[in-house]
Amino acid sequence: MKNILWIMLFGASAAFASNDVVVDSTADKISEELAAEVKSQRITLDQAKEMDLNRAETYEVVSTVSADNLEMQIAEKLKESIMPYYSIEYNDPTSDNESYVATVTEYFGKVE
Repeated sequence: MKNILWIMLFGASAAFASNDVVVDSTADKISEELAAEVKSQRITLDQAKEMDLNRAETYEVVSTVSADNLEMQIAEKLKESIMPYYSIEYNDPTSDNESYVATVTEYFGKVE
């Protein structure tokens, strides 16, 4: 009975999910695919601050094609990098510009 209730609750929440969930799931899918292709470790901006990491480079990656194309472009840039950490911020497309845009920041360890 608990399983049926759980399925009903889960199914209901998925059925009424907002558009944000779709965007988040796309970002999660991209993150998983990047992790498989790139040797660097993805972290959040807060983790970078907590770890006292130094910013090496920040750049924008843009795709007018798809989220998958954006992921491919980010992976190509990160494959060339020797930095051990990176973070990604995804920018929401606007009605004026429907491009997929991500800001990638690469970090290296604390200098002592």
